[in-house]
Parts: sequence; structure tokens; C-alpha cells
Amino acid sequence: MSILSTLAFVLIVITAMVILIFRDWRINTLALAVQYLAAFALVTLSWPLGMAVVKVITGWMATAAIALTCLRQYPTETATEPNASMFFRGLSGLLVIMVIFVISPSLQENLFPSIDLVIVQGGLMMIGMALMQLGSSAEPYLTIISLLSLMGGFEVIHAGLERSTLLTGLLVIVNLGLALVGVFFIIKSGDKEKQTLIEEEVK
Repeated sequence: MSILSTLAFVLIVITAMVILIFRDWRINTLALAVQYLAAFALVTLSWPLGMAVVKVITGWMATAAIALTCLRQYPTETATEPNASMFFRGLSGLLVIMVIFVISPSLQENLFPSIDLVIVQGGLMMIGMALMQLGSSAEPYLTIISLLSLMGGFEVIHAGLERSTLLTGLLVIVNLGLALVGVFFIIKSGDKEKQTLIEEEVK
């Protein structure tokens, strides 16, 4: 396990925990961008640099679309959350980390013998944290960020199994499509909130 892959895995764990715990779109989109960079470092262990760059560029394009939409819809500071909620999500994230550390060696040995353990752990960490996030929030931007993170985890593991240019292009379309769907629902949700505020002011 090289220093680069270890650092990439640590970044994935940190950014996944940040996305799970915090609810500020600024923090979450920044963490997602860093997570794509870490995932890119793991993908380079299996793919040539030219193909791996496609992953990080696609991820940053999707992240930029989400961030710019959130900037337009949520220009003010987000409301603070109770510390108990953040603490609970942090404990949930630690539980996911423990489970992944326990099951990943056997999964790597039995299902993915041709892939390095750090790649399996990194991919499973992104998938596990994303699933936990999907179950803890109904905010449109958090849902899309979680889905993008889940897709990123799948792509990290898939890169070690197969090197297909056609499938890489298809995954690029899926990621950008998810981002566009996210933009639509973020705008729709923001418009509903603005309409509700206007109606309350009228009353």
C-alpha cells in the first residue's frame, strides 16, 4: 500500500464523514470535490492516467453544477442544527467505518482477489457512507450529493475489475444526468420554500 493510496483512503474517510455530519451545502460540495480527487488517486492504481482523469473532471463538473445551483437557491446561511443530531450521525458514520474495516478483507479475498485492499475499502467506504446519508436526510442537494458519492464508490471498485472505454462514457453520462436531475429538484424545492414564505408574509 503506497503513501498516495493511503492518503487517498484517509481523505475519502474524512470527506465521507464531513458529508454525513454537516448540513451546510458549502462544506458538503467542497468535501465532495476533495472526495473525487481522492477517488481519482485510487482509480489511477488500476487505470492509465488519461482514463482516470475523466472521473475527476466529471465529478468536479457535477459538483460545480450542484454548488452553483445551491448558491442561487440558498444565498443565506443555513440554520444551525442541534449538536445531538450531528453527534448521532457521527456515531453512525463510525459504525459504518468499523463494519467496512471488518468485512472488506474477506470481500477482497473472496469477491475481488485481483483488486488491492485499499481500493475495496475506499469504494465500500464511499458507498456505505452515501447509503447512510440517504437514510438520514430528505434535502434534495444532500440526496444528489449522496448518490454521486455512491456512484463514485462503485466506479472506484469497478475500475479495478474492468477497463472499458464504452462503460466509462456511460458512467460519465449517468453522473452528469444525476447532477442535472439534482439541479432540477434543488430549484423546485427552493421555489416551493420561497412561495411558502411569500404566502406567510401576505397572511
